Amino acid sequence: MANSGGLRQPTQWSRPAIAALAALGLLIAACGGGSGGGGGGNFVIRVAFANQTDAPATLQMADGEPVEVESCRGGVFTFPMPETDWVLTVNGETAIDSLEQDPQDIDNNVAARLWLREDGTTELESLLPGSNITPPATLSICT
Repeated sequence: MANSGGLRQPTQWSRPAIAALAALGLLIAACGGGSGGGGGGNFVIRVAFANQTDAPATLQMADGEPVEVESCRGGVFTFPMPETDWVLTVNGETAIDSLEQDPQDIDNNVAARLWLREDGTTELESLLPGSNITPPATLSICT
């Protein structure tokens, strides 16, 4: 059916289709079209790490590249968040295991504060959602 300008008027079949497409577009925009949780959205874990031992320490996330931290030094290190369960190790020993954390705390970016104490033990001071964390003060690492 054409109007006086020669354009076709929408039929009753197309109005529900337009409404359905609009609703689908809103749903995709609201959900972000992402992959869900569990690190699937390019999330990271930022670790403020301090090595209080007299030897270099190695940080490693899952099967990622190891990072060496000199004795009495520290810094903030960023690792990609694996899509599945993960473990952060210090010198090959588990320091943070995702299965031991609250899933709501690790379903996005994570900021952790981790110490390798003088006796070789690790201490997880904090692990919280977010990505803002300050590096450890160099003067307080080895006193």
